[in-house]
Parts: sequence; structure tokens; C-alpha cells
Amino acid sequence: MPSQAPPTRSALWAAIIPMLLLVAGVAWAMSYFGSAPADPPPRGVPKVSAPPADAATPEQESPAPEPDAIPEAPQPPVPDDILVPEPSPESGQLEDAPAPSGAPVEANLPDWKSSVARRRVQITMYATQWCEVCRKARDYMQANQIEFIELDTDENAMAGERLRELNPGRTIPTFEIDGQVYIGFNEDQFEAKIDEAARKYL
Repeated sequence: MPSQAPPTRSALWAAIIPMLLLVAGVAWAMSYFGSAPADPPPRGVPKVSAPPADAATPEQESPAPEPDAIPEAPQPPVPDDILVPEPSPESGQLEDAPAPSGAPVEANLPDWKSSVARRRVQITMYATQWCEVCRKARDYMQANQIEFIELDTDENAMAGERLRELNPGRTIPTFEIDGQVYIGFNEDQFEAKIDEAARKYL
């Protein structure tokens, strides 16, 4: 029986090369499909990369230098030769001295306040047209702008009855000054009666 001839070298290479290609294809397929690529960012959205760990944020930046403190103005020196005068005993006695008793209250008040208080006093004069003292009192009050009410006891019966109640002697003129009765007329006494009545309005 005739013996077979050994295979040639070209035949061996023809069998090995397909096997190597097959192994290389399998290895490439496993490396490609084994790790899927990361999804790409959507279109129109910029890709933001994370800052490095050692990068400083705006908040962590060095603080702004503080403004220099405004220096205080130097105080002027106080001379040692200035002495404060002490109050004398006489001046203390003058300040603590009370007002003398019996002094009129109106003397320590401004003129306008006393005038306002006097205007609030209600004055009624019971008189007649033929009485000379009544005429004198009337002229004095008008000249000094003293407001008053005059009632003629001859023409007004009710005024006559009121005069009898205030002054049973029915002498005229008779004044009713804030409820106080004053009979006759004297300028100083009349002014004193008005001042006395005005004190309750001060």
C-alpha cells in the first residue's frame, strides 16, 4: 500500500491563519461590546466640567482688606490755671430766700396773663341815668376798656329787685363782681376788687 506524503508547510499555514483571525475577531467583539460608552450630553447644553479640588471658590477667596480706622481727633489740653468759682454764701441765700409774704400774686406774673384773667371777671353795675357817681364809674370803665354790664334800676323792674337783694339800702352804684358785692365807686378800691376776683383765673 503506498504511503501518504506528509502535508506541506503551505497547507499548515492555510489552516492556522483562519483560526488566528477567528480568535482576533472574538477578542475584538468582547472588548467593543463589553464596555458601553457614556451617554453624550443633549444638544444645546454645554458640558460643565467639575473644577479641580484645589480650585478656590469666590467665597473662599481672600477677604477684602478692612478700611483703616478713622483716627480720633486729639482733645485740646485743658489748662490747669482755670478755676471754677464757688458760690458765695450770700448768693445762696438770695436764691433760697422765699418771696415776701403779702406781695401781690400779679407782680410775679406777665402782664398778658393778668390781663386775660381780668377779662374773665364778670362785672354788673346797677345804676341810673341821673346818678353822677354812676356816670363817673361808667366813664372810667369805658376809658380803661373794662367790660361790664349796666342795668338801669329805674327802667328794669327785675334789676331793681336784684339790687334790693344785693344791697337792701338800694344805694347806687352797686356792683356785682363775680358774685361779690361792691357799693359806691372808688378807682383804687374798684381795681383791687377786680384783681381779687381775677386771682382764681390765674
